[in-house]
Amino acid sequence: MILFFASACINNVQEEDLRKGRAKNSAYYFYQQALNEDKINIKIQNLNQSLSKLHNKKDSLHPLLLDHKIYYHNRLEEFDSALFFADSLKRLATFKKDTNWIALAFYRKAVINRYLDNQESVFKNAFEARKRYLQLGDSSKAARKSLEMATAQSRRQDYTGSQESATEALRYLNEEKDEQYLSSAYNIIAIAYRNQGFYKDAIIEYKNALSYADNLEDSLSYQNNVGLVYQDQKKYKKAIAVFDELYSKATEKDYKSRARYLDNLAFTKWLENKNVDISLKLNQALQWRKELNDYNGLTASYYHLSEFYKNLNNAKAIDYAEKWLESGEVNTSLQAQVDALKQLLILSPIDKKYISAYVHLSDSLNKVNLKAKNTFAKIRFDEEQKKQRISRLEASAALQALENQKIKTRNYILGFFAILVIGLAIFIFYYNRQKHRREKITEIYNTETRISKKIHDELANDVYNIMSGLEAVVPAETIDKLESIYSRTRDISRENSKINTGPGYVNQLVALLSNVCPDDTRLIISGERNFPWSTINREKKFVIYRVLQEIMVNMKKHSQASLVALVFSKEEKYLRIHYSDNGEGSTREAIQNGNGLQNVKNRISSVNGKLTFETEKGKGLKIMILIPL
Repeated sequence: MILFFASACINNVQEEDLRKGRAKNSAYYFYQQALNEDKINIKIQNLNQSLSKLHNKKDSLHPLLLDHKIYYHNRLEEFDSALFFADSLKRLATFKKDTNWIALAFYRKAVINRYLDNQESVFKNAFEARKRYLQLGDSSKAARKSLEMATAQSRRQDYTGSQESATEALRYLNEEKDEQYLSSAYNIIAIAYRNQGFYKDAIIEYKNALSYADNLEDSLSYQNNVGLVYQDQKKYKKAIAVFDELYSKATEKDYKSRARYLDNLAFTKWLENKNVDISLKLNQALQWRKELNDYNGLTASYYHLSEFYKNLNNAKAIDYAEKWLESGEVNTSLQAQVDALKQLLILSPIDKKYISAYVHLSDSLNKVNLKAKNTFAKIRFDEEQKKQRISRLEASAALQALENQKIKTRNYILGFFAILVIGLAIFIFYYNRQKHRREKITEIYNTETRISKKIHDELANDVYNIMSGLEAVVPAETIDKLESIYSRTRDISRENSKINTGPGYVNQLVALLSNVCPDDTRLIISGERNFPWSTINREKKFVIYRVLQEIMVNMKKHSQASLVALVFSKEEKYLRIHYSDNGEGSTREAIQNGNGLQNVKNRISSVNGKLTFETEKGKGLKIMILIPL
């Protein structure tokens, strides 16, 4: 049997799916039961159970189950069932739009029809499978289907067509991977040459087939065919040498091969010398074939025996010719039946039943072969016509596509310019907004600095002058109050003094934090020297400085913390500042409603930064600030 199930696992069920089979009564469970079973009828029962449990058409197990069903029904020669499930597989694959399974379904139908000797259907389904494999770009499988087509054509004596299909297969086959199929292709071409009388070419192609034969059975078969071509050429000595060598190589228990080679050897010796008695050898081969029920071999034996006795014993010749006719009927071989009737007409020309039977069968054979040739040709012709129509439609579609492409290109260009204009407008808007933000931050900074200077230069000095003038005439308590006012104005001035945004920024920032921090509070600052401050622009430095200043001032006023920590780090595209203290803390509502945090939030928001905080009464305060670089 040809490997009908060779590619049955095209869409193998995934391991994770098969694990589902552990659950009893599931589709996967019965599928595994079928795999583990030896008896075919029990396998089929488990496959039926699996199909009944499978409710999702899209499950990857579904086509695999149908493929197993096709295979095992074919094994039992239940061809109607096999064809039914092959059609089911094709419908399912079409529904799933799975070209691979569609191709396999057509191939399965081709194989089933091969067993039914329906060569037209073999050709048609193999042709459809080949077309799908070419669509998938699987040239190796496409070539194998071409061989299936060639074999069907050869069996219907369409030798020109079979040669064309086999030659087409050769174009796609790989010399290293497809030796067996290369061998078959050359063998089919050789058969075509032999049946058309091109004996020299047939021998060349049989030798090509031999060079790729990868098993002994094929090799011996091709050598036997070479011997038959020598026999056709009347080169009997060469033919005898071939058959003699083959007979000597056949194993003692391989009676089928021994019968074949002995029968051909004896008959060729008789063709060379009609006086040689070969009856014992022909009968020995006949006996082995009867014991093996080798019906194809029996046809050859009866033919040879009828020929041998034709001029020696007419009754025996007629008897063997009639048996030759019977074996042709058993094999459903019209050609063998026609050849046997032709022999009977020569041996018994007055028997009218042979005449009518010969005319009827010969006419049927001609009709069958002619119909098959026309069918093969029509399938190819229809495909060529379809390709031409598609080519014309593609040409028309190409022109339309070109026009559409021009329109699309024009629209793309207009769209591109529109996007460019919109993009430019967005950029200008964004740029101006950012510029406005920077200008606003700078303006706030300049205003704070200007107010600070004014407080220092005018208000603080005025307070100091008044305090100096009144020192001798007012009570000391009043002087202390004026001095307190003077100190606060100086502090405001220092807090809002000019910020150095250049290389001295870090030093000024650290000095600020240290000065604001109370003497009894320990301040820890980490990472400020390692951060690339050059990646922060001037306006953002203003914001960072003021925000940290505000946080530290609030800490000094309200937290009573003994420990404050500030950690600077780079986090992706942000400057990350983590503040924490061990002060009294507060509630989230109190902090959110306070002016201090609101000022900090506004400053952070002005540079698209982010601020989060954690606090709880008696558990200090944690603030996380992210400033985009």
